[in-house]
Amino acid sequence: MSYDLYWGDLHSHCSISYGHGSIEQALERARQQLDFCSIAGHAFWPDMPTDRNRYAEIIDYHNEGFARCAKNWSKLIESHKRTTVAGEFVALPSYEWHSLEYGDHNVYCPQADLPLRDAPDLPALRKLARAVDGIAIPHHIGYRKGYRGINWDAYREEVSPFVEVFSLHGCSLGADAAYPMLHDMGPRDFGSTAEEGWRRGHKFGIVGGTDHHAAYPGSHGDGRMGVFAETLTRQRLVEAFKARRVYAATGDKIDARLFINDAWIGQTVKAPGARNLQISVLGMDELDQVRLLKNGRILGRYFPTVEGSDSNRYRLRLTWGWGRKTERVKWRASLALSEGAIRSVDTCFSGQAVVSPKTDAEETAADMDGELLPHAVTERNNKSVAWRSVTSGNLSMRHATTQGISLEIEASRDAEMRVIVNGRTFRHKLAEILEGGRSHFLRGWLTEAIQIGPAVPLNLCRVEETLTDKPKKKMDIYRLEVAQKNGHWAWLTPIWAEA
Repeated sequence: MSYDLYWGDLHSHCSISYGHGSIEQALERARQQLDFCSIAGHAFWPDMPTDRNRYAEIIDYHNEGFARCAKNWSKLIESHKRTTVAGEFVALPSYEWHSLEYGDHNVYCPQADLPLRDAPDLPALRKLARAVDGIAIPHHIGYRKGYRGINWDAYREEVSPFVEVFSLHGCSLGADAAYPMLHDMGPRDFGSTAEEGWRRGHKFGIVGGTDHHAAYPGSHGDGRMGVFAETLTRQRLVEAFKARRVYAATGDKIDARLFINDAWIGQTVKAPGARNLQISVLGMDELDQVRLLKNGRILGRYFPTVEGSDSNRYRLRLTWGWGRKTERVKWRASLALSEGAIRSVDTCFSGQAVVSPKTDAEETAADMDGELLPHAVTERNNKSVAWRSVTSGNLSMRHATTQGISLEIEASRDAEMRVIVNGRTFRHKLAEILEGGRSHFLRGWLTEAIQIGPAVPLNLCRVEETLTDKPKKKMDIYRLEVAQKNGHWAWLTPIWAEA
C-alpha cells in the first residue's frame, strides 16, 4: 500500500479556553504551513490540587479557562468544520483532560462533532473516546508519574496509539534526548519516557506537537508530526493515527521513512528470517547523521554522500529578526535568481513561545503576533519569491524569535541572488553562500538583521540505504532518528519485527 506524507500539529491552544489569540488566527496560521491541525480547548482536571494556600492562582486560572472552553465549545466545533476542505486542509477539534495521576490527554475523533465530556479517571476517559470512535493522546509524557507525566501502568494502546514526545515542554523520548524539560513543572524522569514504555513492551507511536498557547499551530521549532495516510480527510487521518503511521519532528519537514520487508512504521511484521531494511531520508538542510536503532541500541549510522545525482540542486535558507527585543520591526523582502529556478518554498514561521500559566513577559510577547498572519509569502514564481513579516528581538540567548524560509533551487554556482530587504539590496553569488551564510544589518549594530544562507547541495540532505538483518529477540524493535546540522530532528515510530 502506498501513502502520502502530510504534516500537522494536533496540540495547540488559543483564547478559546486559556491562552492568547483567536481561533480564527490559529486556524489561518495553521493553513499557511500545515496540512492538518487541532485547536484544543482546556476542559477538565478531575484531580486538580485543592490546597488554595499553595495553588490558588493555578486553581482559579484553570477553572476560568475550563468555563471559557465550555462557553466557546460550539464556536470551536464550527470553526473546525468551516476550515476543513477535504484534500486541502483538515481541522480536528479536541479537548484537553489534565491529570496528576494519569498525565494529560487530548481527545480526538474522526467526526466533525466531538462531545465535550468529563471523566473521573483515565479508564472512564478511554470509554468516552471509544464511544465516538476516537483516541486519547498523552502529551509531555516525560514528567514524573504522579506529576502530570504518563502513567505506563495505566496506559492502553488501543485508545492511545501514539504519544507526544516533543513540544515546547521539551523532549520525552529518553533520559538523554536533546531538549530537556525546562518548564516549572519539573525535569523529565526516565520512568515516564518513550524508551521506558517500549522497554515495558507497549506498542505506540510518537509525534511532535507544539502545545503552543498563542494561536500558532505548527510554530516552527516547537513540534510537528508527520503522518502517512491514503488521503487528506478526517477519516483517513484518524485511520492512519490508529495504525501508528506517524512520527515526530521539531520543525523542519524532514521526509524520513523506514521499511522492513515492505512494512511501514507502526506495524508489527512477521520476520523470522532475513529482514530487508530500507532507509530513505530527505531533509530540509544538511544531514548530520541518520541513526538506525534496534532494541534501543544503535545498529548503524548513515551519512549523506558528498557526490550525488542532484547536481545544481540546493537547499537555501534565509533567516531574519534579531535586534532589540522590545522593538517591533516590519519586513518587506524578496529574493530573485539571475538564472535557474526556485523549485519549492517551505515556510519556517513561528509564534512567540508561550505556554501557560502566562506571565507578563509572555503576554507582551504574544501581543507582538496580533496580526492574522504576521508572516506570509506574498509572491512566488520560478525565479523569485517575496515575503512580509513582523519580528522582535530574541527573548534570550536560548529563545529564538527569528523567522525563515527554506528554498529548493536549481541553479549554477555562478547564479547571483539579489535580496531586497526594506529598501536595501544585497547581492551574493551562490558559490559564496555555499561557503556559509552571510549576514547583513539593516540599520547598524543592535538592529534587525538578515542571514542569507547557508546553502547546501541537495545530495547532502539525502540518505538512501538498504541492509539486511537477523532476529535477535522474539520481538525486535527498529526505529530511526534523523539529525540535521542546523539542530532539527525527526524521530520515527518503531517497526516491531516478530521472529
